[in-house]
Amino acid sequence: MSCFRMAELIKTLLSFSERAGEIARAIRQEPKLFALLVEEKGEGEKNQRFAHDFKTLADVLIQEALRHHVARTIPSLAEWVQGEESAEFTNTLGEKITVRICDTQNGTATLLAKVLDGNKEAAEILAALAHQDITFTPDPHLIEKVPDLPIDSLGIWIDPVDSTGEYVRGRPGEAVGSIHQQGLQCVTVLIGLYDRHSGLPIGGIINQPFAAFTENKKRWEGKVYWGVNYKGVSVHNLPAMPVESAGSSPPVVVLSSSEDPALHTRLSRHFSVLNATGAGYKQLVVALGLAAACLSSKDSTFRWDTAAPHGLLRAAGGGVVVYRRLTSSASAKDIAAETLEELQILYHKPNANPAQLSLQWCNEGGLVAYRDPKVLANILECVGE
Repeated sequence: MSCFRMAELIKTLLSFSERAGEIARAIRQEPKLFALLVEEKGEGEKNQRFAHDFKTLADVLIQEALRHHVARTIPSLAEWVQGEESAEFTNTLGEKITVRICDTQNGTATLLAKVLDGNKEAAEILAALAHQDITFTPDPHLIEKVPDLPIDSLGIWIDPVDSTGEYVRGRPGEAVGSIHQQGLQCVTVLIGLYDRHSGLPIGGIINQPFAAFTENKKRWEGKVYWGVNYKGVSVHNLPAMPVESAGSSPPVVVLSSSEDPALHTRLSRHFSVLNATGAGYKQLVVALGLAAACLSSKDSTFRWDTAAPHGLLRAAGGGVVVYRRLTSSASAKDIAAETLEELQILYHKPNANPAQLSLQWCNEGGLVAYRDPKVLANILECVGE
């Protein structure tokens, strides 16, 4: 079984996430370019929660650029890069074109020009972004602690632009406390690493391309969070959990606005409940300690939505468990560590007998994301069966 310096892989993926963030920002900054790149998803690809859902060429470009980059770095891993998007586009001439990153920038530009109905200027801009070399340098004191791992056991899930709806709208959002309920701040690039044999997450990278708008530069600045948890070694760049003080406000649980109001009411017994958009973003605020948990009772998220946050949360001592399994199988005040491990979402196998093919990788049974396992007891007290 071949091994690889996990630290080198993490540095490679962190730099790639920065490239992805730069692609997202560059496209968003140029309205004429952005307008060219939005193609409404086909009926079979729509998330059941949205009347209108969008696929952007930015999504596909980032996804395929990662596959290309991984293939050049670790060829055996290329087939294990999985993501949300179909790489097939149809231009106005009815030609079906599969987007991929070519060996040269000119080759990629020529291919993208076909997708963009011959718009060479836009194609060349995008090709340059896809091929540019961006380096992200993590804290050397952290990265040197990352353990090695067998590459033969590694898989990658990517969501190139999570919260596409907010990305398309392109408006900044106002924060409630430190949490944005909507807006460009909720857009994330998600890269999750998992063990192909156990299905458990072993690392995650969340890039927030639109973390803050800098007035003097008139541009968006991003933030990157990462973590690794493998064979008892945990490393991450998350801030320390805030210390609760006596008389402090109730802990926050973030939900989707599509959740049943009755669930909102039940959770309000112990928590301050806040709606927010973006599956990746909602889990990120949990990882950052801004919320105690993120909860979804529905099958509306997918493995690509949770793999990266799950890996990050595991590195910080938390996790992402299946909501319905938690509420039906765990009733003790303190949930045993062994039980908690069995409830984690796994990433290596599709769902058995899904109602339709597009649901084979959905997170059946919903989810609860947490950083501190103690919060689960209070959630069970509110919603346990």
